[in-house]
Amino acid sequence: MDKTITVDLLDETDLRSINEIWLGGTHTQLCLWRGDQVFTHEMMSEGTHDQNVRRLCLQLVNPDDQAAVASVEVIVRERLKKMGKEGEFYPAEEADTYQ
Repeated sequence: MDKTITVDLLDETDLRSINEIWLGGTHTQLCLWRGDQVFTHEMMSEGTHDQNVRRLCLQLVNPDDQAAVASVEVIVRERLKKMGKEGEFYPAEEADTYQ
C-alpha cells in the first residue's frame, strides 16, 4: 500500500515497513531510495514479488529543485541509517546525480 505525505511529516512517519521512497510533484516522480528486498522462490515463480512493495511518496513543490531534493535526502539518509535499513539511493540513475 502506498502512502503520500508532505516533507514536514517525514520526521514522525514510521519508515520500518517502507521499501521505496519517491519524491513527487505535479508532473515529476523520482525514486529517491529503494530498500534491499528478499524475494523467495515462491514469490518469484508466482509473480507476487511486487505485491508487497510499500512505497512512500514525499510531495515536493518542485522535485527538479536540486537544493530541495538534497535537503530531503539528508533527512532520509539520517533516518534510515538510525534504523539500520539497507538500500540504494537513486537506484535508476547514476551515482551522485544530485550532489
